[in-house]
Amino acid sequence: MSKKIRIGVMGIGRGGMIVKYCRIVGDAQVVAICDNTKEKLERARASHNDPSITYYLDFDEFINHDMDAVLVANFATEHAPYAIKCLKKGLHVYSECLPCQTMKEAVELVEAVEETGKIYAYGENYCFLPCAREMRRLFAEGKMGEFEYGEGEYMHNMDDAMERYTSGNPEHWRNTMYATFYCTHSIGPVIHIAGKRPVSVVAFEMPNNERMRKMGAKGGHTALEIITLENGAVVKSLHGIGCSSNSTWYSVYGHDGRIECARKDANAGGMSRVYIRKTRDNQYPMETDYLPEDNLKYIAQHFGHGGSDFYSLHNFVEKLKGNPDAEIIDVYEAMDMFLPGLLGYRSILKGNIPMEIPDMRCREARDQYRYDTACVDPAVAGEMLLPSYSKGNPDIPDSVYQGQKEYLAKRAARKEQLMLIAFPELQTPVGMPEGYKLTNYSGTLEDQDAWVEICREGLLGENATRANFEREILNWYGIKPLEDVFFLEHEGKKVATVTAIDRVANGMGYVHMVAVLPEYRGKGLGNCLARIAVNKLYKNQCKMAYLKTSEGRKAACKSYLNVGFYPVNSGEDMPGRWAALIGELGIQSVQMLTESGRPDRIIYAN
Repeated sequence: MSKKIRIGVMGIGRGGMIVKYCRIVGDAQVVAICDNTKEKLERARASHNDPSITYYLDFDEFINHDMDAVLVANFATEHAPYAIKCLKKGLHVYSECLPCQTMKEAVELVEAVEETGKIYAYGENYCFLPCAREMRRLFAEGKMGEFEYGEGEYMHNMDDAMERYTSGNPEHWRNTMYATFYCTHSIGPVIHIAGKRPVSVVAFEMPNNERMRKMGAKGGHTALEIITLENGAVVKSLHGIGCSSNSTWYSVYGHDGRIECARKDANAGGMSRVYIRKTRDNQYPMETDYLPEDNLKYIAQHFGHGGSDFYSLHNFVEKLKGNPDAEIIDVYEAMDMFLPGLLGYRSILKGNIPMEIPDMRCREARDQYRYDTACVDPAVAGEMLLPSYSKGNPDIPDSVYQGQKEYLAKRAARKEQLMLIAFPELQTPVGMPEGYKLTNYSGTLEDQDAWVEICREGLLGENATRANFEREILNWYGIKPLEDVFFLEHEGKKVATVTAIDRVANGMGYVHMVAVLPEYRGKGLGNCLARIAVNKLYKNQCKMAYLKTSEGRKAACKSYLNVGFYPVNSGEDMPGRWAALIGELGIQSVQMLTESGRPDRIIYAN
């Protein structure tokens, strides 16, 4: 049996994905975890319950641990200094986004990789989305001809999530970054598909809008880069956090045709589906669309970002195991993906003029940037400090950040929700009481109001409005409202609702917003709703379905257990909480699962 790759984790948040990978795949093991927050380390220690993992607060002690590689997943502006330390310590590196913050760091990182000979893999996971992997394969095999044009979008509205990422800190990198900084989710996949180096960029910045100021963010709400590649092809990149809605999408053109992915809201299997419009010598047009398949998809479906987290980690581990064909993003390609954003902001500051992008493979090209510290961080930039917004940083009152801190304090006081998993294996009778009928959401405002009324008590609160429907249904990832939202009606009145989403990931479904009007509770409608959702997910070939709830909703919890859901060990306090809950429900014992759906332990009632 071959020796497992020993990996350390710097940054327990995003870094936690490698722990999951090691448990599921088994060809690597996490041996050390480092974080700058003691509380996070203690939670991780209790959650993983693995005595073979050593925990560190001090990074310099951490990199002395006996291991082969480190996954660097700290703040996006701080990856390069830590990656360089790891490389010089003789450790291979998997670095999360972004590779560096300044041109000086870019030079130092490239040269550290060259000098040490260690493997560096950039964790731009969007390059490994099903659609992006298929596009790259078709171009690599010559089926689309020479790359001519591409578009990438990563529009991620952060309006209702910023405080969770920044902790209300006005100097957090997400609050101070310029518009073109977080660019590789849109640029990266297109560069990876094309296999060509960028040579120049012209960029544009949208205004700092109300959404950005509400979040506490100082940059423009969206950025646009127009990038020229070495063969004359052009790439258009669009990305932002203050946009009005989310969108991730790619479209690429070759000499022999076009291939693009579905948009998330196209209701066509999510953005995994690809559409090909091909011409051979401008004759015999060929049109096709399909969901790309490979023999790893059933493992990948347990990982985030459409399974792309799995592929990026798997390829890195394969590279460390000596597989020369393992597809990683090396340090040079990482710079090809990132520098268009970094230098794009300089284009904006200079009046949207073209900026040359250096080839970081050449020492001569690197020399002119060896001491270039220009960025928005005063501690790093020194005299080369840049504003976050080209027209001058907006004045954001302290009350914005204070409000975020107060919200987080209230949220922290609430317990984490319980998680349950079911395995849709066959259609089961719903058992609907006489006088009730099942209907779908019709798209009307009346149905939205009915949904709000049903969900108000127990889920949304007394001040709920149609805005809650927009946030929880219309803007929720993967929902196709006309197909996924169900109502139970009694004498013409909508009295209960459930949403069943089958486009979370390949083979994974989600049961969302299960609610019954108070006066209709106790009639078995909760069981009906759970069965309706599971039946729908079974029909759409979901292998596993999950939901979240609180133990305060005891009747709902009992309904879920009755119809075949299992409790999940999603945190260190979950076994105890479930033991107390099933005792209250009159249940003697129940099987608990891991988050991947495997048996964990038997829970007995307190």
